Amino acid sequence: MSTHPTHLYQSATVPARRRRRSLGALLFAVSLLAGWATLSAHVSAAQVGFSPTGPIVGLGSARIWSLAIEPSRPSTILAGTDLGIYVSRDTGATWTQTLAGFRVWTVGFDARNPSQAFAGTDGKGVYASADSGTTWADASNGLGNLDVRALAFGFDGIAAGTNAGVALSPNGHIWHDGGLDRYSISAVAVAANHPQFSVIAGADGAISGTLASGYLFSSTGGGAWEVLQSGLPAGAVVSSITAGQIDAAVPRRPVIVTTSQGIFRSGDGGITWTAGAGVAQALTLTVAQFGPLDPNLAYAGADAGGSTGGDFYRSTDGGLTYHKADTGLPTGSRNVEAIAIANTTPPEVVVALNPPTGGSEVYIESDSTAPAPPPLVAEASGVAVPSSVPTPIATATAVPQAVKPVATPPAASGIQRFAEAAFHWPTPLVYEVFFVLLALYVYIRWRQRYYVEGPP
Repeated sequence: MSTHPTHLYQSATVPARRRRRSLGALLFAVSLLAGWATLSAHVSAAQVGFSPTGPIVGLGSARIWSLAIEPSRPSTILAGTDLGIYVSRDTGATWTQTLAGFRVWTVGFDARNPSQAFAGTDGKGVYASADSGTTWADASNGLGNLDVRALAFGFDGIAAGTNAGVALSPNGHIWHDGGLDRYSISAVAVAANHPQFSVIAGADGAISGTLASGYLFSSTGGGAWEVLQSGLPAGAVVSSITAGQIDAAVPRRPVIVTTSQGIFRSGDGGITWTAGAGVAQALTLTVAQFGPLDPNLAYAGADAGGSTGGDFYRSTDGGLTYHKADTGLPTGSRNVEAIAIANTTPPEVVVALNPPTGGSEVYIESDSTAPAPPPLVAEASGVAVPSSVPTPIATATAVPQAVKPVATPPAASGIQRFAEAAFHWPTPLVYEVFFVLLALYVYIRWRQRYYVEGPP
């Protein structure tokens, strides 16, 4: 009898334990599935890649030529287009036109003051904004050429590439001639801030002559330009130049240049260049951009010359090798025209596509697979860019030796003036004719006196 209650207890307890175990197993399974779902979601998000931003209302068939992200506020994006400038304050969800009426080739933010924005235009010079692109005002004082195709920002000044050389400014509002006036400058980059403001400029055309003697130049701040050619192919043109930050392992800013014959990297300020690998030889890259927090991270794009076949690439070794990174971009129209990278970790990458059929779009991704950035070395300022220069700036071609001035000739005599006025003879010829006639007269008089008149 005493076992009955125990039996009843056992018969009642065992099923309860089984139910609790079953419930625990169920909860474990649910949590496992939830964790797997979360992991799958993260994996899927990492694999999604690019996604389109909100449409730029009113852009129509106009093209996008440049993008820029405010360094201190990554949600602000500028787009330079055929119709002016569009600004987004919500990471591309919506866009507002803030400058209209003409084409804008390039946009960017001042390296010293992130709220200062600048734009280079097609024939209207430089425009400046003190409120991150909300309002704009002309800032072309001193510009020799108003077709501004590229801008580069340093700690000591700003460089502009124009259709007739390089212009320099200490603040983006007052400009002076920087040289290379006979070249059409398509790209500029600040190669160094210290010990002086150094610029690399690339050309895609020559106003006079050809690019046979060179198409990539560097200036160390003194106004003289040096042709860069070691490791670069002959007969190419430049489409873009970008310079990276300095890390502890690399004492100088790395530089990448995209040309009509390939993409090249330099780790010594442009003295020597190495061709990038991993990009199809037939594909001409049109734009490249270093990550603002990692000099080992670089992105490059091609627009395929306006036809189908453009693509997007990424490099994690500072621009030496590239791999396709076009997940999420529309198949058949990956014509990348502009790239901007936010000051974030992981980096937010924004690209502008100009498909051959029209209808430009902006795409964005969070590059979660990018490697962790290395420690950076803060670059010091150098010699400030002057507000003006007292003498003309030398071009990249050799400057000829100064010719010794010729002494001022004495005033012409009456005979000289008569001869020059009557016969339009130059002065040396007048003397020669005079002496010939005098000698002939003396000879004739001697013969006449000797043979006709006879001796006295």
